[in-house]
Amino acid sequence: MTDVLYLSHNGITDHIGQSQIAPYNLGLAARGYRIHIVSVEKPGRDALMQRYRDRFEEAGIRWSHVTYHNRPQVAAQFYDMARMHRLALGIAKAERPRLVHSRSWLPLEIGKAVKQAVGARFLLDFRHFFIESGIQDSRFPWVYRLLGTREKGYFDAADHVVTLTAKAAEVLNTKYPHAGGLDRYTVIPCCADFELFDMSRVAPERVAAARSRLKLEEGQPVLLYLGSIGAVYLLDEMVRLFVEFRKIKPNARFLFVCNNGEQEIAAAVAAAGLPADSVSIVNASRDEVPVYLALASLSVMFFRPSADLAGCSPTKMAELFAANVPMISNSGVGDLDDILRPQRNASLVVMDFSPATLRSAIEQVLAVPETTRRATRGKADAFTLEHGVETYASIYERLIGAPARNTT
Repeated sequence: MTDVLYLSHNGITDHIGQSQIAPYNLGLAARGYRIHIVSVEKPGRDALMQRYRDRFEEAGIRWSHVTYHNRPQVAAQFYDMARMHRLALGIAKAERPRLVHSRSWLPLEIGKAVKQAVGARFLLDFRHFFIESGIQDSRFPWVYRLLGTREKGYFDAADHVVTLTAKAAEVLNTKYPHAGGLDRYTVIPCCADFELFDMSRVAPERVAAARSRLKLEEGQPVLLYLGSIGAVYLLDEMVRLFVEFRKIKPNARFLFVCNNGEQEIAAAVAAAGLPADSVSIVNASRDEVPVYLALASLSVMFFRPSADLAGCSPTKMAELFAANVPMISNSGVGDLDDILRPQRNASLVVMDFSPATLRSAIEQVLAVPETTRRATRGKADAFTLEHGVETYASIYERLIGAPARNTT
């Protein structure tokens, strides 16, 4: 018998799978829960898949998957989810899970079906406002409007709901009233492996080698951007922040640690009249990221203002907290207005993108005492992997009781 059937449209071998899904499940398995993961995996990652298969087998986790397709757009997602639906129902009928945990929006239909088929409790893990985002950004908004008509049924069927932010829980509780009210919601922000992002564990020679590759001088100021480039991020505004940073620190460098967007970055830099050599772009593996974080003076993450960002909890924020890297973000994104404080984590949010506001934000962050900056990590317990695992474990125990497997 399986305790938990865990469904995810994100792959274990995706960045989010490596930073979030696999660590959570490994932590929960260590607590005794018998877990079977069903995911959608991108082709061509055989070595990485084998690495995780070995780790899961050692932890007692079963793992099944279907192969990801991206063409034709939209239809490919439905095709993948149909195959995932068939696979998950077959596993559910054979293993009789006590709980089905559906991560993010697309597997919710499957989670509801599993509950109906085998009587499992249903944990709805709401990662972002998928419908609202699709209506705003997709070329096929009608598809998302149609899907949105099914969303209420998922919330009606759910036995508990996880959100990334308190703001998302409030929005959803208003949209889908329930007798349980906010008590049936638990907020678990995106967490990070604080051991991996512990700067005291990063070998100085690795940092020196990275500095040499980037042709950075010792102590040269670095503004960092960590993550992907896409429509949800305000690249031009981030470059404008760098313009103001260079007015304060003329030899500053803008370091992008990302796996896409080189042309977009180059165009934004040129449009701002910045020299091309003031910007560096690196594509780093997960294990390499802490090395580049060690070079950062401060970081930036500007998001496009949108109602769907009420549920946004950036994974990069937890990683930057772990590395004691200050950040500047914009207001109106998830719970960031309440989280980012100069006295708490040497970070802040800006209310607009005027040059005066951006310059003032930089000056405030740079003025934070070094002792406060280095204390950030110690004040961010809610963003640690251990806290996330412990909170999920408490939800599991509330829904299905203690683990059936004894790990002692």
